[in-house]
Amino acid sequence: MSTAAELTFVPRDSRLLARFGKGDDTKLKSHLLMLAAFLEGKPENTKRSYRAAIKQFFRLFDWVCPEDVTIAHAVAFKKHLLEHVGDATAYQRLSAMSSYFDFLRRPTGANDEPLIKHNPFSAVPRSDIKPTPYGRAIPMEWKTLKLIMDGLPTDPSGIRDRAILLFFAFTGRRRSEAAALLMKDLDLKSDPKTYRCRVKGGAVKHFELPSICYDALKAYWIASGRLASIHANSGVFVSSRDCSLTKGLDPDKPLSSRMMNNVLRRAAERAGVDLSTVRLHGLRHMAARDLDRAGARLQDIQEFLGHVNPNTTAIYIQKLGGAAKSHEAMFMKVREMAEEMARNLSS
Repeated sequence: MSTAAELTFVPRDSRLLARFGKGDDTKLKSHLLMLAAFLEGKPENTKRSYRAAIKQFFRLFDWVCPEDVTIAHAVAFKKHLLEHVGDATAYQRLSAMSSYFDFLRRPTGANDEPLIKHNPFSAVPRSDIKPTPYGRAIPMEWKTLKLIMDGLPTDPSGIRDRAILLFFAFTGRRRSEAAALLMKDLDLKSDPKTYRCRVKGGAVKHFELPSICYDALKAYWIASGRLASIHANSGVFVSSRDCSLTKGLDPDKPLSSRMMNNVLRRAAERAGVDLSTVRLHGLRHMAARDLDRAGARLQDIQEFLGHVNPNTTAIYIQKLGGAAKSHEAMFMKVREMAEEMARNLSS
């Protein structure tokens, strides 16, 4: 077992490590070994999910020692999750923490006592959380997106942000999928142009790149001065080179998913849009809803979204449902919006 490989998310700050081990190096080592053992052997997706839950919990409580975690900590974590993430994520992370603390109740050796005696998360109910990932699905409206985009500046950063928002709106990609895109993932010589990305579940899938997205990308690469220096391993979207926060960093490193979310929130704030109604995932919801309203088959929407299971797509559409407008009207609305955005990009 490679402990270091499993624990890259554990802080290196000596104060936090001392707190995690209650000031005892032997105890710290025991907790780190048990944490690595808990993650060892699990599928990569499960491992990634468990890491995220454990990291979020211990960061929230300043890396308190697991032995000192109480039911009050667990209840507070549930409240924090419900305020900041969707029901499905909250349910999953509470389950992950319960599994972790159950694991800590096992003896660390043949003659050793377990590190903890009680699982504080066993007392926190999860039955009140609806684990469907679409219980809070709120699609953004086209008029809201247009308002946000109209407020973007015309400098390189603004042109990049426009390309990012258009990409989400017209591809329906998840934030992590768009953030991971490299230039080598684009096939700009094919007809139509395509791109590939690793979707949820780990599969690599190929999708058509909408013309409006390509036009926006090209405008961004030219405006930012990247066109001449772009290479296969360059991020499709990167940090603005004139940003003081990114000085000294690799200029070709892909923009993080967190920064992409900040792009939307910054643009929405500039446009005077209520931030509580704005999420990047809302653009994915919008794309799914509009495809459904336009009469697309469930299988086509499933392929577009990159869902493995058609039942997932069916739940998605059901949660985003409402009175469907005529197919022709929806197609015309989308086309007119696309044409107007294309005119703005070329002007």
